[in-house]
Amino acid sequence: MKEIIAQINSANRIMITGHINPDGDCVGAGLALTLAINKLNKDNEKIIRFILQDKAPDTTNFLTHSILIEKAKYINTKYKFDTVIAVDCASIDRLGNEIKQFITANTTLINIDHHISNTNYGDLNYVDPKSSSTSEIIYNFIKKLNIEIDLDIAESIYMGIVNDTGNLAYNNVSYDTLMVVAELKKLGLDNEKVVREFFNKKSYARIKLLGEALNNFEFFEEKKLSFYYLSQKTLKKYNGKKEDTEGIVEALRDYDKAEVSLFLRETENGDIKGSFRSNEKDVNRIAKIFNGGGHQKAAGFNTDLSKEEILKIVLNEL
Repeated sequence: MKEIIAQINSANRIMITGHINPDGDCVGAGLALTLAINKLNKDNEKIIRFILQDKAPDTTNFLTHSILIEKAKYINTKYKFDTVIAVDCASIDRLGNEIKQFITANTTLINIDHHISNTNYGDLNYVDPKSSSTSEIIYNFIKKLNIEIDLDIAESIYMGIVNDTGNLAYNNVSYDTLMVVAELKKLGLDNEKVVREFFNKKSYARIKLLGEALNNFEFFEEKKLSFYYLSQKTLKKYNGKKEDTEGIVEALRDYDKAEVSLFLRETENGDIKGSFRSNEKDVNRIAKIFNGGGHQKAAGFNTDLSKEEILKIVLNEL
């Protein structure tokens, strides 16, 4: 942590980034860190930009400073950063090719994450799998930097924690997590607002797609697996976006006879994005078979295998 803080203090051109298909923790951690480092930049000597390959979910737009998030395809590739800070990203490939092109031999790559599958790909790595979220880690970094946490930073951090803990419902919530939340509340955080705007509000497409999943999922009793495959055809039927599929894999796991859920979504290029959730079994191990990963009870992957091939492998592994 001390080395990373020293690098941040000495850096001039900083890119903060995160994984492809960003979620609430990726956006929350990145935006909180962006706002915090900007507070160090009193003389405007540093350039700090938060750049992602993919669009941030619309559910994060309620954050006042979400307008700071830039998309990589609109950034001139000749622009040079001396420091790139990747948050909530388990491997360098998960940054996406449009982000990786900004990482050169002269770039110091910092990796801050909480995934157990993290490959320690950075020049400097701070990976804590015991943290509920990367946003919780960023809270501690900001405190170490002696930067005042204002309400905008607090909302970003809390959104990230809410995202990765299921609104503080999962067992990755620790005493330390609750203490961070208590400190944010002491600062004046409106936790109801964050949960309402980010966690509870759902689009028409999201509700319809959840209905499709609950109506049509399969259950493999011997393996105690709930399974659903979403085609592009069904997604487009409701003018849905990938973010409208959030919550499906958790809903499948909530079936009282299920121990594991698997949700597969066909992407626009024909590949498949897979998401696991588990009550007890290690799904991170299975996700690694498809070059994915995450956590023991929550993991994901991308693959060009067919849904039939994926399902066969998963059933065999379970």
